[in-house]
Amino acid sequence: MDESGNLGGIGSRISEEDPYFILVALVARDEIPINRCIKKVRQTLKKKYRARSELKFKESDVPTKRRILKCIAETNNDINYVFLRKDQPAISIPYLDVDPQMLYNDICMALLRSVIHECDLKGTVDVVIDRFLYGEARAEFNIRLAKSLGTQMHISHLDSRRCPSLQAADFIAGAIARRHRYRDDTFFSIIRHKVTAAFGFPEEIW
Repeated sequence: MDESGNLGGIGSRISEEDPYFILVALVARDEIPINRCIKKVRQTLKKKYRARSELKFKESDVPTKRRILKCIAETNNDINYVFLRKDQPAISIPYLDVDPQMLYNDICMALLRSVIHECDLKGTVDVVIDRFLYGEARAEFNIRLAKSLGTQMHISHLDSRRCPSLQAADFIAGAIARRHRYRDDTFFSIIRHKVTAAFGFPEEIW
């Protein structure tokens, strides 16, 4: 799972200037081909780009974005995502002056609930999140997530620099974000057929 945007400034001018937050779940049926997409493209880049610790959508040129997204689109996976407008009353009223982490938790639960239902996942669900929590905060997040969904889960918080699949999720999030922020489907059109669920928070699936 990875995101584009942030949850700061709910109800303020900041939310009007950058209203969208996107959270993406890349449901990998087979993780190896996805990892190969990142590694293969990285090996063909110029030396100055290969020296970077990781590949990121916002730092890549158009050909690189296209190559990675096309490669991901050919792998055996599904994409679920949730988006929200931070300036809508349904968000600004209940989450005003609330720790953004609480809002993130609710969005994350909504997305994972969709993934489990839409992809008909059985047994223990493995969830990999770009590392951003530590210590007690991480433990509390994991416990709350598993309890609220009523599903056995194995949650890993990994450094995206060492996890190609998280880098792939970053490119997907970037492509989806451009669609919502700028009405630009240039990159989203490459992965559109892989999207099995997309919905607004807290609105219903569209």
